[in-house]
Amino acid sequence: MVTLPSTPKALYRGSVPAIWTDVYTTPAPGQAIVTNIVATNPDPATAASVTVHLGDTALLPGLGIPPSGVLTFDVRQVLKAGELINVRGSGAIAHLHISGVEVV
Repeated sequence: MVTLPSTPKALYRGSVPAIWTDVYTTPAPGQAIVTNIVATNPDPATAASVTVHLGDTALLPGLGIPPSGVLTFDVRQVLKAGELINVRGSGAIAHLHISGVEVV
């Protein structure tokens, strides 16, 4: 059995932009495995929404986050070299933390 080197890391950590933004590109050669997504809405009065695409798949399509809300999503999604993570929000304040592992 061959063990490939892997590095756990934050694939993206930051505010959710109001327009489609590429926040991560899987390095070549290799793969990335997205393991967890946490989305927060710090605004106590206004709901927010977030859309996350992994590769060509809309994983979280316009998911609402209530005021002062937190969303956690455990997933095991493999991205091939060159595949992107794209995000977009509703324009309300929201933050994302996308964790994963890069395998080379």
